[in-house]
Amino acid sequence: MNAYQKTFRNLLIPMLAAWFAGGVLPAQTGTAPFAAFPTQSVKDGRFLGFACAGLATLEQNVQVMLAAPASVTAFDLNLFDGETGGLDPSGKKHWDLGTRQLKFSLYADPLRTGAAEPADLIGEWYGNSANATAGTDWTSSAASMPDNDWWTLHVTTTEVARAISGNYLYVLVIDTDGACTTGEQLESSLKIATSYPVTFSVPHFGLVAGLRQTANDLPIIYPGSTPTAPATGSFLTAPTTYDGTFDIFFALPGGETELRLFDGDFDFGASTLIGNPSGVALDPCGDTDDPDTPAGYAGFPFSPTGAAPEGVQGPGVPPDDNYRDVFRRGEPGDPNHVGCVRYEVTDPEGHVYANDNPSGSFEWEQFLIASSESPVLGEADAVYVGSTLPVGMWRVRIIGLDLANLNFWYANSCATRPSRDPEPGEDPDDVPRVVACPDESVELLGEFVWTDTKNPGVPDRGEPGIPGVLMELVRSSDGRVVATTRTGDATSPNWAACRKSRVGTDDSGLYCFGRTVPGDYQIRAAASNFNPGQPLAGRSSTTVGQGLNIPPSGNVLNLNFGYTGARSH
Repeated sequence: MNAYQKTFRNLLIPMLAAWFAGGVLPAQTGTAPFAAFPTQSVKDGRFLGFACAGLATLEQNVQVMLAAPASVTAFDLNLFDGETGGLDPSGKKHWDLGTRQLKFSLYADPLRTGAAEPADLIGEWYGNSANATAGTDWTSSAASMPDNDWWTLHVTTTEVARAISGNYLYVLVIDTDGACTTGEQLESSLKIATSYPVTFSVPHFGLVAGLRQTANDLPIIYPGSTPTAPATGSFLTAPTTYDGTFDIFFALPGGETELRLFDGDFDFGASTLIGNPSGVALDPCGDTDDPDTPAGYAGFPFSPTGAAPEGVQGPGVPPDDNYRDVFRRGEPGDPNHVGCVRYEVTDPEGHVYANDNPSGSFEWEQFLIASSESPVLGEADAVYVGSTLPVGMWRVRIIGLDLANLNFWYANSCATRPSRDPEPGEDPDDVPRVVACPDESVELLGEFVWTDTKNPGVPDRGEPGIPGVLMELVRSSDGRVVATTRTGDATSPNWAACRKSRVGTDDSGLYCFGRTVPGDYQIRAAASNFNPGQPLAGRSSTTVGQGLNIPPSGNVLNLNFGYTGARSH
């Protein structure tokens, strides 16, 4: 039996008993190796975080984009510490602050829209309530989600989730159960893991290194220590499972000239320069204005409701660099944990782009990496010397993130899994990990037809789409037109997915085909478009040859057709 075939099955009560007796660590259910986010370890304190604004932070839900290959008939979705403020079997609380429960809703999402339509609901569960343990397409390991342990949802794949490609696509929406009240303090922390070969990504999320229940969680973060007695006499030198770093990964397709990352509420700065109780000197740092994210910035791909305008917002409470020794993390290897939070972005070629001035309290900031031929090169925080950014897997490493500093990200980040099956008793995060990005191949082909007036062949801001253009999908083997669609046609069956992934400047020139049969195809504007009175009459192409060489599988959403001038009548 190889590493990919080995199956781990846990019986909940015996596992809990062993865990709290100091024996076996809690384990996931399903086929290993597991894809996990932000990590798989139950002792490193790294979590997805959910909060209320009363904790002096942002409120934000999470969508988890899951993908199962066409051959999969069932999979397991595991949640660690999915409840909020509950008790473990020994009567202790872990990781959370407050008691507002989380709501977990799983939807079929075959067109990968993330729309979470009621008709597509597979099931719904609550973190603190007793739930049903079975539905039409699922069963669960228990009615209630345990504190400081894994809860498992066993999902049978269903046709309503099958994409054109044959893959099964789902979205798991995690949110608080109802709106937070004024001043309410909440920090609910959890981890996610899925059985092999299911993969997933998380487009926007909060991250936190949990230490809210100090009496119960400090001995996990600081093995051998208690809140009043560090193992070595000082929390600056005591062994710890959390070194202040988080790693997140995402894939960048070809042809991109800009990468925009958004970080929120990092609390960057220091409120005092003396550590407590050590008395060590801390480095001064403070939030400064980010020129490419002005106070009135309108380019966020999400709603920044509740955030403060970008500017000099200060470090927040607590600041990061935290003056309290037990919470502070800094530069790796610094004996006093000194250093304000920052992050580094590494491209597939090994170039590193450093952001040493992330967001202050309650604000969102953009970090813009542009190629040397980007039309927004002058706005960039960092520049890649090349016409387009490197294709492949990029990594963000957050450095010096203090314990109990909840921060937020907008970056379509992938889960990771061990590169091999962990040995019995081995922490999965001690095994080298590989990225487990979901296969998002709905098999869409398209995307934009526009009036090209600026940079020939490039859809620039302000260049409008051309509505009503008849587009043809042509089978290469015999030249037969197998499908047609018109730009701007909101009744197209692929419209929602196409619109979500659009690269054009508006919807009027948008189009998409669904490739229902694998193979080689071409796309072209129908000859009739150039007849008098038709959308392309009197125009000439700025993208000659476009649509002729389409990869035989996957989504291809860069098939853009530019035309000069206005049509003749």
